[in-house]
Amino acid sequence: MDQRISETTPLVSVIMCAYNGLPYIKEAVQCIIDQTYTKWELIISDDGSNDGTREWLKSLQDTRIRLFLQDKNLGYVANKNFAHQQAQGEYITQLDNDDLCTVDRLEQQIAIVRQQPDIKLVATGYHRINNEGKIYSTEQEAGDLIINEFPGTYPFWFPSLLVHRDVFADIGYFDTYFSGLMGDDIYWTFRANEKYPIYFIKDPLYVYRNNPNSITNVYDNKRKLIIIKVIDELFHQRKENRTDWLQEGKLDAIQAFENQLLDNKLFMAEQYRIWAAKAIDKNNWDLSIKLLKLSFSTNPFNLSWYRTFSYYLRQMVMPRNKYS
Repeated sequence: MDQRISETTPLVSVIMCAYNGLPYIKEAVQCIIDQTYTKWELIISDDGSNDGTREWLKSLQDTRIRLFLQDKNLGYVANKNFAHQQAQGEYITQLDNDDLCTVDRLEQQIAIVRQQPDIKLVATGYHRINNEGKIYSTEQEAGDLIINEFPGTYPFWFPSLLVHRDVFADIGYFDTYFSGLMGDDIYWTFRANEKYPIYFIKDPLYVYRNNPNSITNVYDNKRKLIIIKVIDELFHQRKENRTDWLQEGKLDAIQAFENQLLDNKLFMAEQYRIWAAKAIDKNNWDLSIKLLKLSFSTNPFNLSWYRTFSYYLRQMVMPRNKYS
């Protein structure tokens, strides 16, 4: 790509939400500074870090970095929405403060929208790395794809999406219903994908770190166990009616659906077991045994529980460290 910057070269806003990310955020910021596509702004919104992250962020000198320090903790979704609303770029993307990306990520994504002006969303394949930065799996396809509707699962990690700002003007930002949970990104994406095709670059240009302290891995809310089922219900509503409880503001209906799931002992026992297996994979023994106990007390007749408990015992003897 010709890297000469002109008035017609689109500005890319990169959103980074920071919270106690000091062990990883230096590498994340450097990934953007090193980009071969140079017309970018990096918007960092720190959500009340107390581990030295703020002090380090204040030391950054690159004028393309715009730093916002929240006076109080907003929570991940509200902080992300705030950061997106500060974006001045024609295109907006993200990099989580514990993730990485290749130096040509923005270059390759912008190349697609320049070649195909009708494309407003561009995602990429991705690597998964452990805390030591070692790749343990790669998500990519045999070739580039055009995704015209939600296929059930997407082949990309959601922060990799490069989005034209018009899409946010049309769809809106991320729903705060998901605060403290997960799923705000997948819900937003399948809503956007109803109107806009997603160009998927097969190459793994994004690097997701399987951080045991990230919101997707920390068990701190029973509702996290059921959120995927809730998202699945919202998706099926949209398939049938082009709308859903959340879009219509029917929070009472969502609450009733959540309560129905939480009261379903067989379902909840299986969710506890699944999260226990995830904790075992990460050698998180305290959490895994806590969840196994909850699963067993909820339904002692789940045969899968005994296989997971056996797995727990084997891993305790010979722990696997690839996710640590």
